[in-house]
Amino acid sequence: MTAPRQNLLNMLCNLGDLSRLAINSQNIEDFLQGVVSLISDHLNIPVCSIYLYDDSTDEFVLRATVVSPPDTVMADASDTGAEKDLRIPDSPYFSEAADSFGGSSLTVPINRGVDKIGKLVVQHTVPDFFDSAVFMALNAISAQLAAALESARVVMGLQQLCENPETLPVSPVTISGDPTSGGYAMGLSAVWGKSHVRFITDPELPEHGTLTDFHQAIQKTTEQLDALQKRCAERLPENASLIFSAHFMILKDPEFVDRMAEKIRSGTPATRAVQNVAQHYIHRFNNSPSSYIREKVNDIEDLSGRLLGNLMPPDHDVGDMDSHGRVVIAHTLYPSELLKLGAESVAGIVLVDGCVTSHAAIIARSLKIPMVMAKRPDLINLEEGTVILVDGDSGNIHVAPPASLVDDFKARARSRQSCGEGPVFGSGTSTVTLDGTDITLYANINLLTELPLAEKVGADGIGLYRTEFPFLMRPSFPSETEQYLIYRQVSASMTGKPVIFRTLDIGGEKTVTYANTEAEANPELGLRSIRFTLKHRDIFEQQIRAILRAAADNEMLGIMFPLISSIDDFRRAKQVVQSCLDRLQREKLKYHHRPFVGMMIELPAVVETMPEYAAECDFFSIGTNDFVQYMLAVDRSNKQVADYYRHEHPSVLRALSRIVRIAADHDKPICICGEMAHDKAMIPFLLGIGLRRLSIDPQFIPAVRDTITRLTLDDCQTYAQDLLTTGSIVSVQAVFQQYATLFR
Repeated sequence: MTAPRQNLLNMLCNLGDLSRLAINSQNIEDFLQGVVSLISDHLNIPVCSIYLYDDSTDEFVLRATVVSPPDTVMADASDTGAEKDLRIPDSPYFSEAADSFGGSSLTVPINRGVDKIGKLVVQHTVPDFFDSAVFMALNAISAQLAAALESARVVMGLQQLCENPETLPVSPVTISGDPTSGGYAMGLSAVWGKSHVRFITDPELPEHGTLTDFHQAIQKTTEQLDALQKRCAERLPENASLIFSAHFMILKDPEFVDRMAEKIRSGTPATRAVQNVAQHYIHRFNNSPSSYIREKVNDIEDLSGRLLGNLMPPDHDVGDMDSHGRVVIAHTLYPSELLKLGAESVAGIVLVDGCVTSHAAIIARSLKIPMVMAKRPDLINLEEGTVILVDGDSGNIHVAPPASLVDDFKARARSRQSCGEGPVFGSGTSTVTLDGTDITLYANINLLTELPLAEKVGADGIGLYRTEFPFLMRPSFPSETEQYLIYRQVSASMTGKPVIFRTLDIGGEKTVTYANTEAEANPELGLRSIRFTLKHRDIFEQQIRAILRAAADNEMLGIMFPLISSIDDFRRAKQVVQSCLDRLQREKLKYHHRPFVGMMIELPAVVETMPEYAAECDFFSIGTNDFVQYMLAVDRSNKQVADYYRHEHPSVLRALSRIVRIAADHDKPICICGEMAHDKAMIPFLLGIGLRRLSIDPQFIPAVRDTITRLTLDDCQTYAQDLLTTGSIVSVQAVFQQYATLFR
C-alpha cells in the first residue's frame, strides 16, 4: 500500500481527531484551520481549503486554508483576504489540471441533506493525483464535517452580524439581476416598510413636542396625505386614492388621537406618546383573529411614522415621508403594495428575494416602473439615501454609480424619449405574415392609464381587461356604480373593436384582505377566481351588471370566466350572466343585450373535455401563465422551483396544440393572452399550431408585430411540428437553436 493510501486509511480510522479539534480549539477559526491542516498532513496534500456557503450572496467564501510548500502552488492561494469573494465550480466535484501549477485539484461538497454547507477543496502538484478512491474517502470525511461546519457557518454569520454595522458600506458596485419591468430609473434608496416606520421602535428617539406641536403634526400629516391622495388620483384614475382612506379614518378616530393627547397632557413628550400608543395598537391588531384587522397594522405603522417624522426637532433629519422619486428596495411586494408605490410615484424598484410574481411584474410594467429582481438580501441593509441606478432592460443594479455611467443612461433616456415622440404604429396598422395571413393583436389592459398606449400602438381591441385591479386598490369591494364608471372608460376606448372583460380573478397572490376569507394552506389551489365569485354571488352579480351597463354601446362585448375546471362551473357562471340580463331588462336600464360569453383555459382538466366546452362557449382565451403552473405543478412565484416552470415543456406544447385544434374544429375563436404570447421563440410555434389571435401588454405590440411580419406560415408550421415531436426540454431547446437563424 502506498504511503498516501496508508495515510488515508489512518485518517479514516482516526476521525476522532475531528472531535478533539472541536473540543480543544479556542474559536471557530482555529477549528477550521485545524481541519485543513489535519487533512493536508495525513494525505501529504500541498493545498487544502474549506469554503462555507453564504446563502445571502449565493457564494462560497474561503474560511480556512493551508499551503505547503508555497513554491509549488498558486501564489495567491494563501492570501485568505484576497480570496473572500472567490467562487468555485458548482458541480459536485471536479478533477482537472490546475492551470497555475500544472497539477490537479478536487472539490468535495459538504452538504447536510439538501442544504449546502460548504466545500472542501484540495490541490496537488502531481497530475491525476486525486482518483475515485481519494474522492470517496474525502466524501466520507466531508459527511463527518457537515454537522460541525453547519454550526460554524451559523455562528460565524452571527459574529459577522455583530461585527458589521447595521448598514452596508456605500461603494460603487454593479449587481446583476433579472429584468422584470423595462426602462431605467435613478434615485435615492428607500427600504420598503423601513424608512420612517423605524421611528416607532427607536428607543433613542428624541423626547420632543408639546400638545400644540402634536396638533400641528396632525395637521401637517393630513396635508401630506391629501397631496399624496391627489397625486395618486392622477396616476391611477381607478379611484386608487382610496388606498389612503384608512389613514384619514385613523386620524379621525378619537380613541387613537385622544390617547396620545392625554399622555401628552400628563407630561409625556409628544414623540414618546405617539410611540407608546402606536405600539399598543400594533400589538392589539397583530393579535386579532381577523386577517383584515391584522393587515391594518401596516396603516398604523405608516401613519404613526409620518406623525413622528413631523414631530421631530428641526435639526433632526427624518428624510422623505413617502417614496416619491426613490428607488425602493423590498424583499417581496404584493400587487396592492405595488399599486401604492405607483401612487407614490416611485422611480424604480429592486426586489431582493430572488423571485417575482407574474402579477407584480404586470403591474410594474403597467405603471411603467423599472423593476429588477436580484437575489441579494444584503441590499436591505444598504444605507438609506444611497444613489441607485436601476436598468430594467438589462437587469443591472448600479449602486453609487460613477458620473460617467449616469451620463450614459441620461443620454440613452433622451434618445428613447425623442424616438417616442413621433407616431409609433397608427390605429390603422395591420399585422400580416410574409405570405399574407392576417394576425390579430389585442391589448391586455390592467389600468386605465394604458388605454392611450393601446390605441397608439394600433391594438385591434382589448383581448383581456383584468377587472381585479380596481379591487386590489381599495379597502373594500367597489360598488356596482364604481365599477361601472371604470368599465365604461375601458369600453369607450375601443369604439367598434372587441373588448373582453375577465371577471374577478382574486386569490392566490392577488389577495384582498377585506374579503375576510379563511386562511388557506395552499391558496393557489383554493378559493380563487371563479370559485370565489360563484360562492359570493352578490359580488359576482354586481360586477356582471356593471360590465353589461358599461358596454351598452359596444357592439363586440366579451365576458370571460377565469379558472374554469368543469363544464358545470361554466354553466353556473353563464346562468349568472343570464340572470343579470333578465333583471336589467325588468329594470329598464340601458345595457348590452347579447354579450359573447367565453372562458379562460388555465387548467389541465379542460384539455380532456374541450369538445364539451367548445359546444357551449362563444370563445376561448388561453392563460398560459396559470396553465403552465398547473400543468407542471410549479408555483411560479417560488424561487426554489423556478427552473421547473417551463412554457416550452413538451406536455405544454402538445396540450396547446390539441386545444387550438379542437377550437378550430368547432369554429370557435381562440386567443392566447399569457406571457408566452410575446416570447419571440414561441410566437412562430403559436402561429404554427393555428393561433391567429394574440393578446399582449400594449408595450410589446410593436415588437411582436415586427416579429410576425418576418414569418411565413409554412416555416411556422414546420417549426411547430418539429417541436411537437420532441419529448424532452433539452430536445425542445435544440429545435430552438436549429431555427434561431431563420427566426432572428
